[in-house]
Amino acid sequence: MNNIELLKNFITEVKENDNFWLLEAKPGLFAMVEDGNENSFIPVWSKEQDALNNASDDWEGYNVSSMSIDEFVGWMRELHEDEIGIAISTGEDGQMLPMPALSMKQILVGAEVDVEEDKKLVGEYYDEEWAEGIPDNWEEEFLDSLSDDEDDDDE
Repeated sequence: MNNIELLKNFITEVKENDNFWLLEAKPGLFAMVEDGNENSFIPVWSKEQDALNNASDDWEGYNVSSMSIDEFVGWMRELHEDEIGIAISTGEDGQMLPMPALSMKQILVGAEVDVEEDKKLVGEYYDEEWAEGIPDNWEEEFLDSLSDDEDDDDE
């Protein structure tokens, strides 16, 4: 399965369940991974069982916790400002697809998000421009842009 298919499946599952699954050491302290360039990412799963299956080795003793789409979207601004991305975990052999927090927010704004709840989560820092959604056909345009980028990498 290529990255575009993984992303599509992940977003579809998250939207169907209205939540993400994360590993949490203690309240507010989530599992993280780093890439070879020392960029940090918080791994997220679309299925509870996949998160449970990863609560071992470095993450042994971590609890599996869920987060609604609304809460997750509200959190993306903070992660973006802290230069922490999201690692979409596929549940397959620990494979992860890294994504900037801002991109994840843009993708999810197309999901049903409670704007008033988002405003509560962000408080006085709520920014209409930041919260502005992308078009309904985001999937087609976004995934096409990924395909174009992959084609460029092949050259």
